Amino acid sequence: DCIGAGPAAVRSSVLKSLELLRLEYCDLAYVHWPCEGHVAAYRELERLHRQGKVRAIGLSNYRVADYEALGAIEVPPVVNQIEVNPWLYRRDVVDYFRDRGVATVAYKPLLRGAGVDKDPKIADIARACGVSSAQVLLRWCTQREIAVIPKSTHPGRMRENLACCDFDLADDHLAYLDS
Repeated sequence: DCIGAGPAAVRSSVLKSLELLRLEYCDLAYVHWPCEGHVAAYRELERLHRQGKVRAIGLSNYRVADYEALGAIEVPPVVNQIEVNPWLYRRDVVDYFRDRGVATVAYKPLLRGAGVDKDPKIADIARACGVSSAQVLLRWCTQREIAVIPKSTHPGRMRENLACCDFDLADDHLAYLDS
């Protein structure tokens, strides 16, 4: 993580990654954390964007205040990756970024698997829908227009995760999960 090391370190990191991957550009480069130096890191990614080395810029772990600290933005971010799940539904943050055209990407939508069995009501919703609890949690995100990137090394779970959009949660299920 080179954010706090200054713009030269950000540039070096992106260019080194491109070299190692044998690419001329990357589709998306993130400012991983809004720590000290994040504004300078964002400006460097904007420069790399102008030079064609980065096609899009993303944020990770940004709150509203962190985004506003960026000030005037030349290249708007396309995503903000934050922890989002029914136990940590930061609707105000999701809505704020959505209103600015920035998609939210959920990390830990399944609480690293712990959320799957955390609430018996989720198991009831899953049974009513004929799906797994994990699919309910992922579908809640997608129905809230939150992108998900669930992690799994198990082919069966990967297939299950991909099928999370094969059903819709009822309004009362969404309301419960929102709460």
